[in-house]
Amino acid sequence: MRIIHLVCVAPPDIGGMGQAAAEEAAGLKQRGVDAALASLTTHAGFRWGNAGSLHGLEFLVREADIVHLHYPFYGTQGSVAKLRRSGVIKKLVITLHMDATAQGWRGWYFKAHRKFFQPHILDAADALIVSSKDYAQHSSFAPYAERARELPFGVSEQKFCGSPEAQRAKGDDRAVPVLLFVGGMDQAHAFKGVDVLLRALRQVPHARLVLVGEGELRKDYEGLAEKLGVAARCEFRGRVAQDDLAAAYQGADVLVLPSISGAEAFGLVALEAQSCGLPVVASDLPGVRTVVAHEQTGLLVQPRDERALSQALTRLCADPILRRQMGERARARVLERFTWDKHTDELIQIYTSLGQS
Repeated sequence: MRIIHLVCVAPPDIGGMGQAAAEEAAGLKQRGVDAALASLTTHAGFRWGNAGSLHGLEFLVREADIVHLHYPFYGTQGSVAKLRRSGVIKKLVITLHMDATAQGWRGWYFKAHRKFFQPHILDAADALIVSSKDYAQHSSFAPYAERARELPFGVSEQKFCGSPEAQRAKGDDRAVPVLLFVGGMDQAHAFKGVDVLLRALRQVPHARLVLVGEGELRKDYEGLAEKLGVAARCEFRGRVAQDDLAAAYQGADVLVLPSISGAEAFGLVALEAQSCGLPVVASDLPGVRTVVAHEQTGLLVQPRDERALSQALTRLCADPILRRQMGERARARVLERFTWDKHTDELIQIYTSLGQS
């Protein structure tokens, strides 16, 4: 069985969507499945940001038994649907990641595309996958929610784990708790809510914030931190290699995921942090709230609510015992529900069922 995954961007380009696709392809290969990954990172014919066409698309998909499209993929997804309808693509699986959002004309384009073109693309699929039914039911994918198979993304529990050395370095009485943000700082990831986090930090005086990520908006965020008077407590660390992320989580006390819109549909970084034993403060968004269990593995707050975010962060910063308890429950919940091994098992079942139909 030959599988080819199609995704807009893949590592080393930033983005949870590409990371998930890369993890799936790698997991399949480890199981002996002939799996490949094609993206604008590796096979760009034409590229504009995270949209574009893949060079030699028809050649890439012709020999595959199953093509797995990670949606949205503007500039390519329409061609994939046509190739499925013509029979060039034998079987088509689509993972519905999120509704793309933007300001200005891009936002209008995304809305028009969802209304007029999205049904034709999704109807061409032999199987649909969502990371959570919760997100699907609260997105443009709602008409397809019942048809879709729920398959949460996973985390490498061996790679992302608590370090005894890091725990000893932190201790329960560290005077200045470390908050951590991990995410893109480009226009495509403006929904991550970094500006909301920086404003909330003003009301959390006894904490330091480490920001991992890169992009053209970084200078704007650094300027905002200066303007708000919190720059001295912020460390903009830039891009950190995927293999070094675990150390960033291990050196922190709380992960913050302050996303402001449904463009944040899951939150892989929240899984990675929880696997390392960190509590998470996250926006109460569809999908994200299936990853972070409120009052159990972290705290959920309303998106864009700076006061609620600052209160949640203050509460955890002031209570090291609560942080430790939530972190322990977070790790246990990840092991129970959110590992790549479990994800790969179910993904192979989906592929196998298509081969039998």
